[in-house]
Order: sequence, then C-alpha cells, then structure tokens
Amino acid sequence: MHRATTIGQKLNISQICGLLMGTLVLICGLIISGLGYSQLQDQQENQLMQNARQQLQHLALAIAPSLLAEDRISLTLTLSEWKTGPELTNIQILNTSQQVIAEQGTPLREGPEISQSVTQDNMAAGLIRADIDLSAAARTARHYLAMGLIASGLMALLAALLAYQLTERVTAYLRRLEDSLGRWEANDDPLKLPDAPLLSDLKNIHKTLNRIAQREEHQKAMEQALGRFVSSQHSSTPSALRYHECALLFIEIQDLEILQQRLSAEELTSVLNHYHRLLSHAAKLYNGKVDRYHGTGIVMTFGIANPVTTGHEALHCLYAAQLFSGLVTHLRETDTQLLPVEFRMAAHWGNVLLAPVTHDEHTECNMIGDTVHWASHLADNGEELRLLASQTLLDHLPEADEIKWQEGPLISDLHGGEQACYWLQELSEKNHQLIQRQIRHITAMTEQA
Repeated sequence: MHRATTIGQKLNISQICGLLMGTLVLICGLIISGLGYSQLQDQQENQLMQNARQQLQHLALAIAPSLLAEDRISLTLTLSEWKTGPELTNIQILNTSQQVIAEQGTPLREGPEISQSVTQDNMAAGLIRADIDLSAAARTARHYLAMGLIASGLMALLAALLAYQLTERVTAYLRRLEDSLGRWEANDDPLKLPDAPLLSDLKNIHKTLNRIAQREEHQKAMEQALGRFVSSQHSSTPSALRYHECALLFIEIQDLEILQQRLSAEELTSVLNHYHRLLSHAAKLYNGKVDRYHGTGIVMTFGIANPVTTGHEALHCLYAAQLFSGLVTHLRETDTQLLPVEFRMAAHWGNVLLAPVTHDEHTECNMIGDTVHWASHLADNGEELRLLASQTLLDHLPEADEIKWQEGPLISDLHGGEQACYWLQELSEKNHQLIQRQIRHITAMTEQA
C-alpha cells in the first residue's frame, strides 16, 4: 500500500494509465505466447513422431526377407544405404529372440523410443526399435516463443503510448482548468476557462463551468453596477458600534432579476449608471448620502453625519424623493431609447446601527437594524414612483410645513401590529416650484454635458 501511494505521488494520471495499459497488454502477450509455445511444441513433437513411424514402416517392408533369413550382412547394408530423417538417431533390428542383429547410429541417453514389428506372410520376422530426437521441435517452439515475446513487448509499448496520449487529452484539460481556477481564486479575476476539450464528457463539464463563469461574471458586473449607487465620498467612519438616529429613503429597483436575465453585464451597468447620476444629484442637493444597496434596493440616509439632528432631515428625505421621481419621469419622456426601470420609494425614521468592517485597508460600515428592514418592507408595499412614508417619519416633520398626505395601507410590523402609512400627495407650492427649477437645472446641465 505504501509503495502504491509513493508511485501515485511520483506519476501523474496519464503516466499511471499508460503504465497499467502496457502492463496488461504485456501480461496478456506473455500468457498467449506461453500457451502458443506449449501448443506448438506438442504439435511439432507429434509431427516428428508420425514421420518416424512412417519411416520405420517403410524400412520394415524393405528388410522383412533379410530379417526372416537373419542375413546380417544384407541387413547391415540396407541400414547403411537407408536415408532416415534427422529425428531418428539410432535404429536397431532385433530378431524374434530379441537379439540385436543390425544397428545404425548412436543411442540417446534420454528421449522417446518407438518400435515397429516386422512380418512377412503373416509370420513375425523380428522388430525394429529406434530412438527419436525431439530437440528440433523444442527449438522451433522456442523460436516462435521469442518472436511472440518481442511482439508482446512492442504491443505493450504501443498500448502504453496510446493510453498515455488519450489520457493526456483529458488530464491536460484538467490541469489547465486547475490553473484557471487557481488564478481565479487567488486574484479574484474573471474565470477564464481553457479551450473546449474534444471528449463529449468533458464538453458537458466545460459547458457547465462556462455557464457558471458567465453567471459569476454577470453577478460581479451587477454588484459593480449597484455598487455605483454607494457614495464615493469616503467620510470618516466610526471606529466602534454606534446607533444613529436618521431619516431613511429606501428606493427599491423593481424586477431586478428579470433585468439581469434580459441584459448583459455591460448593458445593465449602462442602464443603472443613468439612474445613479439622478440619485446622486438628489442626494447632493439635500445633504443625503447614497449609503449602500440592500438586496434589490438603495438606501439613502439623512442625518447620520450630524451628531445632533437639525429637524430638517425628514423634510430633506421627502424633497430628495420628489426630486428623484421628477428626474426619472423627465428622463423617460426625453430618452425613449433608455430601458425604463421601475422604482418604489419608502421613507422612514429610526435608529440604525453602524458596524465598522475593514476590508483592503478601508473601513466601511454595515447598516443594521429594524429601521432598514421596515423601510424595505414599506417599499415592497409601495407603488411605482410614489412615496410611502411611515407615521414615525411624519412625527418628525415640522408642523408649519404644508404637505398634503393621503392615507395609505395598513402594514403589519415585525411584531404583528398594524402600522399606519401615508402617500405623499403634494408638497407646499413653494417647495414644489423649487424642485421643478432644480429638475430643469439638472437636466439642462446633463444635456450640455
């Protein structure tokens, strides 16, 4: 087990597959060569034995009269003139008394022996006994065995090379894929897959990874596009947890998942950038901060930077919402080619907890609290480009300000109680005219740019 583990650490998958394939072919070749050697040797020995018996039968016919008369001189002359094959090394002629009366060749110490009876006119005249040398059969079988071993070695080598090349096509793609995944993990770069493999199984894996890479790239592009809604001004962030009382404007982007499916990452970024500029203008004019995106919405805060509220944060929240709504409406009327994006807006007042988080030597704050969740819940129940405000926000508005409200739906809070909400119907005439002038001013600057 330890040796197998060591080999697995020193060799890659292609080399191991080539080695295994070569070993299997070599073992099969050795088994086939061994069986062929045994079969061929038996066949050659049987052939030699058959030839020897035929020669003895012919010799028996030739010496029958001389053996019956026990004419030693005639028998000796016949043996000396008789042409035998190389397998017959010794021939002895025996009479009926089993005495050798004629002999030719050298007896073998080891080897098979055959005999042939000699008769004439149905009378037994004697016996011929011969020694057979079967070494020629063994030499022929060993010759073919050597050729089989050489062929087995060559076939094993070819099989090993073929298995290595075929496996290398798979493992080479896997190694390139591993490098791509390593660079993607280390540098956080877009996942760049190697060239598509030729094997069908790997093609399916490649297609799946390609879809994952495209979805990952699209998700990053969407996060970057939404991240542009975050304020680029790096204001001083608290070093410890702290509650802040502020007004929140929650703007929810409708059908964002459908936009992700319909648009490419570049198209989605371009569309959201148009609305980012409008939202930045609204936040800048009313001392708001486009703080971050939360789920499918954007949070704009008013009053977090001030340690003490001035009493105008709630008003600024309403003014910024109306300004953004007017800018979006004007953009839709003037730019018909721009894909319309629907927004729902909700305003709320409450405490939020800022939790500092350090990332890449830059400290940011995560916004935590029921206030953010409630503002998001209000936006879910809102209508397109209509501002839905909570009763808590209305309680922080100045009493002298003339704002018209319309009663909205009753929405259940986190504790199951119903909370009253109100639609913003109309601002005071003075503020309404001011916002209209701001819309004309911003759109004029945008057209000039």
